[in-house]
Amino acid sequence: MSMEKAQKLLNEKTELESEIRKLEANLKSHGADRTTALVDSNGFPRSDIDVVEVRTIRQSLICKQNDLKALMQQIEESLLLLHQESSPPLQKSKPFARVSIVTPNSPASEAGLLVGDKIIQYGSVNADNHNNFKAMSTETVNNINKPLPVKIERVVNGKPTTMDLTLVLRHGWGGDSLLGCHILPLNV
Repeated sequence: MSMEKAQKLLNEKTELESEIRKLEANLKSHGADRTTALVDSNGFPRSDIDVVEVRTIRQSLICKQNDLKALMQQIEESLLLLHQESSPPLQKSKPFARVSIVTPNSPASEAGLLVGDKIIQYGSVNADNHNNFKAMSTETVNNINKPLPVKIERVVNGKPTTMDLTLVLRHGWGGDSLLGCHILPLNV
């Protein structure tokens, strides 16, 4: 779907809306609207309006409204398609590290990390920018005593499941490191 086609549909919509407004004005000039009764209290055609002309205009209005409804559906579909074509495809984030040890009562343990979890995102660090884990060290030091979002992949009931955890890295929890777990590259 091209932008030109979407624009063409939008132009058709503008034209159709203009035609509908003209038909409504024509209907009004005949002393009626879409719901004006065309028969009198005795059930006879009203003599003060041109019943045939009003019915013809109403029929045209109904057709134009149906055309507009169908056109709006086309416009919606074309804009959605145009948006999908212009949006980059969503790439599934891939894990780059795995947790091999978690020390009890550590920040890692408190956050819910488990042995075997695969790390997809560690703060702003991911598979594309971890630079042999150097970026993880920097991210750790820069986030002492602050919440650090971590996205992991964990196998739950035999299926890989993505989970979001929050680490609060700190000294003084009883261990030597800030994190309290051991992380290895995924291929080790």
